[in-house]
Amino acid sequence: MLTPCFELDQTDEYLIIKIKARFANLNETEVDVNGTDFIFYSSPYYLRLHLPGEIAETDSSSGSYDWDSYIFTFTLNKVNPGEHFQDLHLINKFLPPKKSSNINPSIEILNQNSNTDNDDDSDIDCDFLQKPLSIEDSITMKFGFGNQNQNVFASFNDEFFEIVDIKNANDLNSNERKSLQVTKEISDFCDDHYLADLMTPPDELQDILKFKPFWFDTQCSLNDSHKSVLKSFGNKEYLLNKADKKSTLLSLVDIIYAYCYNIRINLGEENAESAWLVNKLSSTLSWFRNFDTFDEVVESCVRRSLCYPLYRVWELGTLILCDVRKVFENGCVCLLICLLDIYKMFNSSEPRYVLNQLYIKDYCIWIQQLKSTHFDTVSKLFDGNKIEKGQLKLDLEELEVAAMSVDEDMNILEQTLNVNYDIESKLQQLEISSTESSESSLDSDDDEEES
Repeated sequence: MLTPCFELDQTDEYLIIKIKARFANLNETEVDVNGTDFIFYSSPYYLRLHLPGEIAETDSSSGSYDWDSYIFTFTLNKVNPGEHFQDLHLINKFLPPKKSSNINPSIEILNQNSNTDNDDDSDIDCDFLQKPLSIEDSITMKFGFGNQNQNVFASFNDEFFEIVDIKNANDLNSNERKSLQVTKEISDFCDDHYLADLMTPPDELQDILKFKPFWFDTQCSLNDSHKSVLKSFGNKEYLLNKADKKSTLLSLVDIIYAYCYNIRINLGEENAESAWLVNKLSSTLSWFRNFDTFDEVVESCVRRSLCYPLYRVWELGTLILCDVRKVFENGCVCLLICLLDIYKMFNSSEPRYVLNQLYIKDYCIWIQQLKSTHFDTVSKLFDGNKIEKGQLKLDLEELEVAAMSVDEDMNILEQTLNVNYDIESKLQQLEISSTESSESSLDSDDDEEES
């Protein structure tokens, strides 16, 4: 059976369900309303929703079908008029959880009424996200969304290892992956490229810095394409312990940073390099990195922004942090837009679709289940974070001092050369003037003799 595209809306008294079913058989259409459950069947479509409040079919309820748009519209009474149904735009929340047969077999499905995840909500605060992991958690051999994967690389072809910087993730724990990542970044950092962008900024840099991406709009909303993809994901619930939940939130910051960087430098557009850039900038996606603290995320993001993209500018790398803060401040819908764009990007960039299965798809489902306070907590961490150049271990300050010293020496040399040139020029003018004066004097003497 096919899950149709659908939208939910409400008034004080009614819940409005719109279902697009182009090939529906109207003669076989059935609707069942029972408390918080709504079931729609019209071959070949089937939709079951578990709603946040009770509804009922009464004499004032209605249903219709628009032949032009192929849309069913059902207007159903709220059992408690005036009750506000939360998050109706997050459609995955209301689909029944189902198992996935992808490469994530270890993700466990909880009973829908379980409060396990909510019990830990009070523990996800700024202090917790800055507290280092325990030794046991920091040496995990797992990776992927929520650290739910282990020993899956044997099923990947050689092409996959061209898009990641780590080739033997099955054999390395989190600390080992972190150490190798930092060492590789320090090795890949190019002094000349960084100094070239510092001393002679690219012409387009000012436009990039002034650009206002969509997350600065007053309101973000999902388009039909986004909703269609979300509908295809269905719903799942995840059993994450506190350490895995923390790591998953921090890795989300890392992934969103890479996305924001791509959007800003391309002035809101995508290009042929976008999938590579997001993949490369995010150490979560290229190193399967698990982060201990929020500060580690920031350091990793900014350092990679100075090692791999075309523009390697400190001001740009730190500005992206403000972008990420704004995305989290906007909340779940804005984050969903970013993740769904990445999902689309990776699906069109083989073999990066595997990263969608390892991370992005589950992120799209999971963040809809989080309380808004989680996103508020992350955005507040940016307020108290001030990254310094010395934290990146790239000797940026020493390089800049040396470059400025050379630049000053070059300016002094240039000024000296200009002074010498002026002196030589004036001497030449004096010689020419003296010669002309002598010739004029000789001509005058000759004229007097002739007279």
